[in-house]
Amino acid sequence: MTLFDIEFSNKTRYGIRGNALRYTWAGYYLFVILSSTIGDTTILVASIKYKAIKLHKVIVTVIQHIAVCDLMVVITDVLPKFATLVANRWVLGQSVCSALPYPSYYVSPASILLICAMTTCKLLLVKYPLRFGTTSSKKAHMLSRP
Repeated sequence: MTLFDIEFSNKTRYGIRGNALRYTWAGYYLFVILSSTIGDTTILVASIKYKAIKLHKVIVTVIQHIAVCDLMVVITDVLPKFATLVANRWVLGQSVCSALPYPSYYVSPASILLICAMTTCKLLLVKYPLRFGTTSSKKAHMLSRP
């Protein structure tokens, strides 16, 4: 008996027994998908194309990396859950089922560490404004790399 021999349903995965609860969760995930996609795309376009975010270069770079990381969370975690809830079964295939947990192990800690990096950058800007104020965006990209 392998992992794929077990029948998958929302009842076994999420404990959802009725359609009302399934539709509620599907609506929640749809809201998360739409708000994250619109919000993160707006942040990226505004900061890259229009230079609309008037903060220090390092903080803007970290914010951009957090937005990309959040988009990856939506694609690799929330979107498959939404598809599963709408179809009431797993529809993405066995290979996606096997590969899906791995991006979550990298993306979620990366976003947490990026938030910690942004907080550290703010502290350094306040504590050492002359020394840290001259940090370039190239150094910020090096800091934000996982």
